[in-house]
Amino acid sequence: LEYEKSEVNAGFFYSSAEQRDRLVESERKFTDEKVRKIVALKRRVCTEENKKTFVIINQKGIDPPSLEMLAREGIIALRRAKRRNMERLPLIVGGQAVNSVDDLDLDDLGEADLVYEMSLEDDKYTFIEGVK
Repeated sequence: LEYEKSEVNAGFFYSSAEQRDRLVESERKFTDEKVRKIVALKRRVCTEENKKTFVIINQKGIDPPSLEMLAREGIIALRRAKRRNMERLPLIVGGQAVNSVDDLDLDDLGEADLVYEMSLEDDKYTFIEGVK
């Protein structure tokens, strides 16, 4: 949910400031569309009747505008999760880890009773309890 930096050493050369602004706007639209897909899935899953909360756990970063959009919808977003934790999560909560929001479906979601963060000294830990 953050515009990915290419692993290939490449550069963009702009002939004008307008050209650069168009690229930045295009990147923002691309990222916002990903967030909209997550929000749409959350609205299908979490209703007033079932009182469920939606949590996104991401291995990469999430940029501030995307975090704000998710927070406005009541979605808890955890970023920069470690790979080994991402491998364990689907095993304990059910569901699957997905590489793209385009592939995201109800069958990919896991379930837990409680997700909370606790600070121990300088480190913050996220705990997931009541897994199904």
